[in-house]
Amino acid sequence: MKNDIDSILDALFSGGKLNVGSGTKSRAAKDAEDFLNSIEKTNANMQSSLNRQISDLDKLTSDAQRSMDEMRRLLDAEGLTGTPETEAPKAETAEKKPKAKGAEEPPQDPAQSFREAREATGRTVIGQDAFLDSLFTAFRRPSVTGRENGKPAAVVVISGKEGTGRHSALATSAAALCKEGVLKNGEVTNIDLSRYPNAEDGKLLTQDLFSALHGENDIVLFENFEQCHKSLLPMVAALCETGVLKLASRYALQKGMLIDVGTALVPDAVSEISVNGKYLVFLTSQKDSAFTDAFGAAFLSSVTDFCRTAEFTRESLLRIGEAALGALNDRTKAKLNYTFTFGEDASAFLADKFSRRDGVESMARLTERCFRLLSEEKLRRAEKDGEKTVSGTLGVKDGVLMFTFPDFAVTVEEEKKQAADPKAAEEVKSELNEIIGLSEVKGYVLSLEQNYIIQRLREARGMKADVPTMHMIFTGNPGTGKTTIARLVSRYLKAMGVLSGGQLIEVTRADLVGKYVGHTAPLTQQVIRSALGGVLFIDEAYSLYRGADDSFGLEAIDTIVKGMEDHREDLIVILAGYTKEMEEFLTANSGLRSRFPNIIEFPDYTAEELLAITKLTAKKKGYTIGETCETPLLQYYEKRQATDARTAGNGRLVRNLVEDAILNQSRRLTGGDVTRLTEAELAALLSEDFDLSEGIETV
Repeated sequence: MKNDIDSILDALFSGGKLNVGSGTKSRAAKDAEDFLNSIEKTNANMQSSLNRQISDLDKLTSDAQRSMDEMRRLLDAEGLTGTPETEAPKAETAEKKPKAKGAEEPPQDPAQSFREAREATGRTVIGQDAFLDSLFTAFRRPSVTGRENGKPAAVVVISGKEGTGRHSALATSAAALCKEGVLKNGEVTNIDLSRYPNAEDGKLLTQDLFSALHGENDIVLFENFEQCHKSLLPMVAALCETGVLKLASRYALQKGMLIDVGTALVPDAVSEISVNGKYLVFLTSQKDSAFTDAFGAAFLSSVTDFCRTAEFTRESLLRIGEAALGALNDRTKAKLNYTFTFGEDASAFLADKFSRRDGVESMARLTERCFRLLSEEKLRRAEKDGEKTVSGTLGVKDGVLMFTFPDFAVTVEEEKKQAADPKAAEEVKSELNEIIGLSEVKGYVLSLEQNYIIQRLREARGMKADVPTMHMIFTGNPGTGKTTIARLVSRYLKAMGVLSGGQLIEVTRADLVGKYVGHTAPLTQQVIRSALGGVLFIDEAYSLYRGADDSFGLEAIDTIVKGMEDHREDLIVILAGYTKEMEEFLTANSGLRSRFPNIIEFPDYTAEELLAITKLTAKKKGYTIGETCETPLLQYYEKRQATDARTAGNGRLVRNLVEDAILNQSRRLTGGDVTRLTEAELAALLSEDFDLSEGIETV
């Protein structure tokens, strides 16, 4: 075949030219002509087929367009959609987020931008003019003095008493500077150093520093340095002093996470963390000397600016109250079509709600409650009021805020905190005392109330209240009372007023981990929601971590950690499992150990304690144990606890033994005339009823 084609081509292109000649055709020329004709015929057929396909496609497109036009017409008739001209801008608005003026290029007039940002912040942050002046000087410093290569843009210390608006002032300033193009991002990344109380939390801090300094936000805020382990503070100090943190190990970067690879050679290994020109801000209520004690003199010399807030005056609080109510009025008018006027009594009422512990947040909570109550009223009156604007007044009556409108009134009573129930607390204490052994465990449970009482007293007197993290890990062998104590803890915290619900949700891996990709997180979130207001008890929690390749288990753990953070005030998580396995489990997520500071070990019961539990268990079931049983039971428990306390010992051993003894007693008593049995005989469990050979190897 190849030779035939070659001959045809040679005939056609003899001498480099197309040669079809006139006159008698050669065989080769005739073959070539036939060959070309066949190609043309094939092309014609293909073109015809293509034209038919194009025609069919045009028809389908036309039909589809007519269907879409008809559907749009029907939807328009029902008022369910707008025209394409009105809908398109909505979609564009929803997708696009506003950018700062200087997100892509710096402002043309930096001085003017700073002035406008300062003025805008001053209209919102009231009573802190001197502080704002110093803070804006700190932010402006790099644009005037220049940025030192590799160093932070500035290292700023914000000090002042709690409740003076330090957080809100910083956040408002950052947003204003972003709007004017000075900062690329108006958000603040917060690193709470109290989350790293142990020396082994270094890897967690390393990851958090890397994420913060490589993120989009220009400002990184550090707080609670005094609660951080002292061995970790030099990591933060190095970033301030040199702009670089040298890492002791090599790290590989995977999906934004640093993976410790030791000394292994990996491509693109991370061996240091750079500050990347961020503003590093430290917030404290301590004196400046506290920084020297914690970080050293070299750190103090790296601080470029010290900014201190002042305590609010009564006049400032009144102005803040007035501004808060004005903002509330704007919000209710825009969202609910409710508008109101108010006088000095309402502003003074808000000012009186200011607390040193919560600051202006205490006012914000009250105005938020006002909005929620007005929203509920709007829902009830939606049909009656329609879209018309309803005007009213806001005043103080009988010690509470009251909105008065022409046809209705809304009284804003404060939300009551969960009330303590002393009677319920005493009932839990009584049940605790009945539990045999576990003296240290019971002591810890009772200490929760003692601390909570003191912290509430401090809060009532305007002092700083430090409510400790109550998440717990129960370690120990099965049957040591972990589940029983968890149930009592949930009831106890409910009785104390710590938890709103007090329910105990008991789950295992099967309740949290899904069967396919994307199933685990929603499943775990559902469990967390069911536990809000109570205690989430995860038994055999170590089973959630089956190694680094267990992506489903790791996803469940990450979701739990996030849920604990999002619901820190209304959720307590208790993890339970074997001691050794739980220690390994804590390595599954870098944030686990710091979030579970309370690790309570449940020891195995002694033989004497198991005997006491046996008597109590039998008594609750209406039985008695004869004195002749005690010595054999003690010997049996000593041998069983020594051999298999981990698998079949402790409380489970007692329960099974008593239940079997009751069955054996029934068999023994039915061997005679049951009508002659006395109550004492019906109640007595004898040594022969106990099978004390099971589980003990005989030689």
